Amino acid sequence: MSDGQGNTLEETYSVERTKWDSLAREKVDVSKIQMEYTDFDDYAHRLAIMAGVVEFLGPLQGKQVLEIGCGLGKVSVLLAKSGANVTAFDLSAGSVDVASQLARYHKVDEQVHLAVAAGEILPFPDEGFDIIFGKGILHHLNAQLGASELYRVLKTGGKAAFVEPMGMNPVLNVVRDHVPYKHKNPRGADIPLSYTDIRNWTAGFKTAEYHELQLFSMLERGLGFKHPLPALRRLDKVALKHLPFLRRYCRYVGIFLTK
Repeated sequence: MSDGQGNTLEETYSVERTKWDSLAREKVDVSKIQMEYTDFDDYAHRLAIMAGVVEFLGPLQGKQVLEIGCGLGKVSVLLAKSGANVTAFDLSAGSVDVASQLARYHKVDEQVHLAVAAGEILPFPDEGFDIIFGKGILHHLNAQLGASELYRVLKTGGKAAFVEPMGMNPVLNVVRDHVPYKHKNPRGADIPLSYTDIRNWTAGFKTAEYHELQLFSMLERGLGFKHPLPALRRLDKVALKHLPFLRRYCRYVGIFLTK
């Protein structure tokens, strides 16, 4: 099976493992991994691209939550601190090892269960999760395989939310590929989403909505996240409401699904 760029899945996995294992090796001391947020609610309310996620998912206390693509485990820890029973996985064994250490460091390891796995072949039972969450992960996966797996493991009536980069702004794509900026990760085999990709990920669910995010305010990303630009956020709201053709040029999209 191809990844959409002519590579086999195993070739894509090799690129992604190499990239994320290398980044994980830089985080050998988990006590130095900054946790700027108290729990998942705090995180979602303070991060602009997470708009609407908490309101859609509802309370996490006691819920079985699957995090797709856990990376170093920061969000896994925050989900656990909001009371969720968290199952999380990543393709990178190095990342999963760091995530395991981070969960122990923050004393939520009994609530966080980790695995090394690919998003196209989930090692979890049918209808095992109340909630599925992922940030910046779907664009690393093959939608033809991954969407059916998401649907399979989510309980009937369950909810899934994702925030993903969009890839339809040619200027933004040049910046992503060639311009250095703060906290920029090296590009791997990922492909930011098109509207066709969004339709492929959302097909078959009982309800599916998506909301484009950050047009002018994407400049905040280039400043390293630490400098909110309220005027540009207000401009985004007006422009995206009244000039819908501009939505395709946004930096991110929030995707909300119900099974």
